[in-house]
Amino acid sequence: MLHKKSSNNNLMIKALVASVMTAAIVIPIVTENVQAAPVSKTTFTDVPKSHWAYESIKQVAEKRLVKGYEDGTYKPSAQVTRAEFATFLARVFESNERATVSFNDISDTHWANEAIQEGLALGFIKLEDFSKNKFEPNKPMTRGEMSRWLANGLSHANADYGKAIEEMANSNLTLIPIPEFYKGGVNKKDLPYIGVALGTGLLSGYEDFIFKPNGNTTRAEVATILVRFIDAMKRAPSDFTGLNELREVAETGTNILTISNFKKSKYGGYEDILGKPHTYLNNTGVATIEHAIFVDTTGTKPKGIFKDMFFNEKGEDKILLNKGIYAIYYEYTFKPSRDVSVQSVSNGSNLHFASNLLIDKSKIALFNLSSPKSTSKNELLKGETYRYWASNGVLPNPGEMFGSRTDDDSMFYYELK
Repeated sequence: MLHKKSSNNNLMIKALVASVMTAAIVIPIVTENVQAAPVSKTTFTDVPKSHWAYESIKQVAEKRLVKGYEDGTYKPSAQVTRAEFATFLARVFESNERATVSFNDISDTHWANEAIQEGLALGFIKLEDFSKNKFEPNKPMTRGEMSRWLANGLSHANADYGKAIEEMANSNLTLIPIPEFYKGGVNKKDLPYIGVALGTGLLSGYEDFIFKPNGNTTRAEVATILVRFIDAMKRAPSDFTGLNELREVAETGTNILTISNFKKSKYGGYEDILGKPHTYLNNTGVATIEHAIFVDTTGTKPKGIFKDMFFNEKGEDKILLNKGIYAIYYEYTFKPSRDVSVQSVSNGSNLHFASNLLIDKSKIALFNLSSPKSTSKNELLKGETYRYWASNGVLPNPGEMFGSRTDDDSMFYYELK
């Protein structure tokens, strides 16, 4: 159901999105444990113009960030090792700073030692990430590890990136739109770095949206990543809408101010009511809002870093597009006072504290979102505590506001900018 503010017409519509992230191509081939020989040419025999990464490879070769091999090849499908990636990033920074750290498996004469020491000095490599004093230079870089190095590298270029990392690391509201967030398979310590990598577009998910934090990266992919990294270093974190969304969610539990045309009124915002109880009018139970995630569905295409997590553009959700409506995805905590259905709860709800509109089933399965199976069955049992996602929506009308309040009269109210 949709709510149209003030006039009691605020729409509560089901809206969920599916926009395919650009998939990175990974071909697991064992990397060659040799340092690439410097070459003057910027094209390679194994990288034709038809190759998806041709332009990026040409650019990094011209900048001499990634070099080819003596036989004239680039080996685009070879995996990138720690030593290689340290060298690539060190060439980006071209710093004279050096640490004096000794690893058991890195001699002073090791071909990557200078780059590793530069990385440690600049902070894109952190000593605490390595155990038993081993760097393991020939170990293929994982995407989680690469996210850390890239995010730390941006922090060296602009301290505000470091603040973004800290905000996501220290908040229990942080939500990273990858299936591994709820499904597992990701080190929680990597999440803020993955957030920076996703929010700036340095890395993206695959066609099924999974991030593969433990997956490896090829030399072709790294060429593209380095081109993006150099561009990101020239920009402030505030230039990236996706990163702004993630930071706002970590701070307030919502991304409304970043992705929509709403502004917070004098009565307060979502952060003022998160986790506070709201008793339903029909005495079906007590609920709290934990997150309020917005997707911009006002146009013909959904927008926002969370669109792929919630909105299925190929399903029924598409009816929401191009009608001027913002889709909202609420995470609720609910304790029923009797056995009830989602429909019964919504009938006694006050504005945005309940919805009978469930998340698209494909998104529930892919991102492991907690959700009731139906709206009509009494799945919510007396005395139990449930945490689940449901959808809602709002149609922004000039001069109107939307919001609600908790049992202690804490309020959230928003109006159009």
